[in-house]
Amino acid sequence: MKSKQPISFLIYAPPYDELSGGAIVLHKLCFLLNSMGYKSSIWPYIYNDSLTKRLKRMIGLRKRGQKNSYHLSSHYPNNLAKNSDLNKSTVVIYPEVIAGNPLNHDKIIRWFLHKPGFHTGTIDFGDNELYFFFDQHSNDSNINSNNENKLSVVSVNPEYKDLELSDRNGSCYIMRKGHDRPTVHNLNNSIKIDGKSHKEIAQIFNQSEFFYSYDEMTMYSQFAALCGCTSIIIPENYNCRQDWVNNHPIGKYGVAYGEEDIEHARNTQHKLRNYFDELEKTSKEEVNQFIQKSKYFFNLL
Repeated sequence: MKSKQPISFLIYAPPYDELSGGAIVLHKLCFLLNSMGYKSSIWPYIYNDSLTKRLKRMIGLRKRGQKNSYHLSSHYPNNLAKNSDLNKSTVVIYPEVIAGNPLNHDKIIRWFLHKPGFHTGTIDFGDNELYFFFDQHSNDSNINSNNENKLSVVSVNPEYKDLELSDRNGSCYIMRKGHDRPTVHNLNNSIKIDGKSHKEIAQIFNQSEFFYSYDEMTMYSQFAALCGCTSIIIPENYNCRQDWVNNHPIGKYGVAYGEEDIEHARNTQHKLRNYFDELEKTSKEEVNQFIQKSKYFFNLL
């Protein structure tokens, strides 16, 4: 039996934060779905973090000019969901960090933006859910054996561009998900960029000769390369660059996996901008496939 209403989507998402890759892609997915003609809205949730983490996030948001309230994006304008948006034709999209089914809905998609359980230490999913993953590194084949359900949404802040300055010196670095790792690069004349705004970071990238990332998956490695900075991953989980790229395809160009790989990073840096343009097109194709698979799985054709 056909649905009386066309399929719509409700995305369970945290406030938009320009420094949170997960928040960015959730809000952008909502925007893309709407632009393709499918009604979509954001159902807000607030991180269930410790008081210390909440205070740090609050301070960071205020430094970047955001109020301590639920924040929508000006880059990807969306609407907040109303109770009436949750109906028989609605599909709810939860990121993998959400336990259970807070909205008590019967049509659920889990989007693995990171490997399930990485952030929370627990996995609490339901039956008859549809799973998608951001990249191979994010997937858990024990939960989702369908390697075709890839949904990558790429977002590049326009601040990141090479100003072609001639007096680069020193380095910069980021910890993020590698915050428990020891620093191994030379810290002399090295700037930590964690928590800074995109505008500040872009300026630092354009002034620095090297960028070191202790987080193997952050997009800041690519952003540094877009600014002409030599971008280097401090290896942790993979034996070589190719193993890393197999799990993180966006690292194909412009980034070194270890200092011995710097020549590759510099020789392929010029390919990165066009590669992102191609990924933008691929993202829209994957969103369209996501829509069609959702219709079929939930019988909303």
